[in-house]
Amino acid sequence: MKVNLSKNIGTSIWSEWPSCIFYFGSTGFLAILAYLYNINLMLIADLIRFTLIPFILFLIYRVYHKQKLLANLKKACTQGQVLTINDPHGLIEKAFSNAFNQVQQQRLQVENGVQEQFKQHRDYLIMWSHEVKTPLTALSLLAENENEVASIDVQQQVALAYHQLDLILTYERLADFNHDLVFEWCTVDELLNVIIKKYAVFFIKKQITPQLDITNDAILTDTKWIAVILEQLLMNALKYSKTQTTITIKWRDNKIIISDTGIGIDTSDLPRVFEPGFTGENGRQHGSATGMGLYISRRISNLLGLKLVLKSQLKQGTSAILQFPREKVRHC
Repeated sequence: MKVNLSKNIGTSIWSEWPSCIFYFGSTGFLAILAYLYNINLMLIADLIRFTLIPFILFLIYRVYHKQKLLANLKKACTQGQVLTINDPHGLIEKAFSNAFNQVQQQRLQVENGVQEQFKQHRDYLIMWSHEVKTPLTALSLLAENENEVASIDVQQQVALAYHQLDLILTYERLADFNHDLVFEWCTVDELLNVIIKKYAVFFIKKQITPQLDITNDAILTDTKWIAVILEQLLMNALKYSKTQTTITIKWRDNKIIISDTGIGIDTSDLPRVFEPGFTGENGRQHGSATGMGLYISRRISNLLGLKLVLKSQLKQGTSAILQFPREKVRHC
């Protein structure tokens, strides 16, 4: 933004009118006193003659100081810097400088935080885009190497792509979470059966048997958001389970417990599994991990007033436990 410097100088000069009024008013008052008391008016003339030039120089310095202060202020605003006043004139300038710098530092912190969030957001989207390409690449290789591709293979890769896309959309919707809530009573068995059917292709492909021990107790929750958590927990259990094993899904003491007998989680990684972008040793060994699924699940569970914990032992399996408050459970 261009600033009219001459206008600023004129404004700075005009702002010194109180000093001019004080100077000329004082000399005029002295002249009136000299006239009333028959004092030689030459004394007043000499007073004006010896003080006018210093007064003008004082005004020039004041205008210069204001212009310098305005220039520093403009530079600080446009370049995002703190305001530097080497020799502040009076308590007001000093207080203004301190207050401005505090506000400026807070603004810079907010801007840096926003830039960091934007960078993380961009990195997550890039990472997810690669994850979405993985099943598409697998389908392309199957089509190149086989004249006929098994339906189960196509369904699995398509389901993987949908799962990653759902995670991206869920991550985007989290920013407007409170505007997208609809709480209603739903039964535990109905909720879990829908999710198991949705991922049936993975159970069939890996020959994994789901063992259900659930009831028709009702829970008060948002079915769409709670499904995101359960789908991610079930997907993790399927992903890290060996073929021809079982996954147990139980309802006990107001808790949904999803347990597998898979590779488990290393003790050193377990405290960090809910951190955004953390993949741990399992992610490095098995690949195809964004480290965002459990982070999103924990964040949604906290927003819904639920408690999500993981218990695991390396090479023995993992149990994901989602606990509901008593007031949100209705036993049948």
